[in-house]
Amino acid sequence: MNNIAKSFSPLILREIYKMNIFLTVLISLIALFFLFIFKNSAILILFMTLKSVFYIFTVTFSLSAILEFCAVKFPNDIIKFRIWRYGTSFCTSIILQMLLWPFFAYMANIVWSFYDIELIMTFLMEAFFIAFLVLLLQDFAILRLAKTQTELENSKLQLRTAEAENLLLKQQIHPHFLFNSLNTLKALYKKDLALGEHYLIQLAGFLRAAVTLNDSMVTTLREELDFCQNYLEMQKIRFGEALEWNIKINDPNMLKFSVPTFSLQPLAENAIKHNRFTKQQPLKIKIEQKEQYISVSNTMNLKESGETSLKSGLANLAERCFICSGNEIIINNDGVTFSVSFKINTDENHNY
Repeated sequence: MNNIAKSFSPLILREIYKMNIFLTVLISLIALFFLFIFKNSAILILFMTLKSVFYIFTVTFSLSAILEFCAVKFPNDIIKFRIWRYGTSFCTSIILQMLLWPFFAYMANIVWSFYDIELIMTFLMEAFFIAFLVLLLQDFAILRLAKTQTELENSKLQLRTAEAENLLLKQQIHPHFLFNSLNTLKALYKKDLALGEHYLIQLAGFLRAAVTLNDSMVTTLREELDFCQNYLEMQKIRFGEALEWNIKINDPNMLKFSVPTFSLQPLAENAIKHNRFTKQQPLKIKIEQKEQYISVSNTMNLKESGETSLKSGLANLAERCFICSGNEIIINNDGVTFSVSFKINTDENHNY
């Protein structure tokens, strides 16, 4: 319960209300049993049982209201939360005991006095015990449901991870990419041996990185940029002046932090795949790091069928960014430039 706001929920409150009713019935039956055992009068049994029912019901729901109030009042301060909750709960239990006893004692014809120290101590001990029992059961309910919720969230996260990894595998090194690359390499060797050799080096680096990173959910920004740069170098050789790209890193220290594997290259690939571009109207791709974010932007001249298939790749990236760091991707489209940004994970306690 380090974060009360996350541990406390309406579901937990409903469970506590159910527990209150159960506890009221249980303690009332126990009180009724002992009153019968000691062969008290019918009037005494009736009113003392009513007193037990009313007292337990009032205490349990009052302590539930205190719990809810403290959870809202001190959502991130566990010390103040506990001091206020426990202090107010014990005081409330004692006050309710002292308020209810005179009325029901009078109805049951019980003679008593506030000067009876032994009786007063019995009241205080009973009030303290009841408050302690209710608080203990409330904490048990909160911890049990919080644990259940955590296990459920972990199961969902594992499922989402598996689904995202499956989509990731489908997006890696498609056969048509290799086919296009080999055709480009063949054509280059016929026209320009040196350029063909350069292309082959870039392709080898790209494939090596793809195999190396294949089993990793995350990689460093430096490795991801190198991988993307290999890809862009090959595409630049293939399309020539029709494609322009540049990478800008404002803070080199960010290169050591992590991003989802295969996060930048698919964005560059989408830009090439879904836009029309020529030497006169080139496609411009820019990869830029600003503070804790990395963005990929490109000029827009969409093909007719480009928009539909673009969504699945972005959904996959959004899923993986959320799994790795809990952050959402940021998409901007003003009709002239399309950009996707996501946060670089600088947290050492990342979620993978």
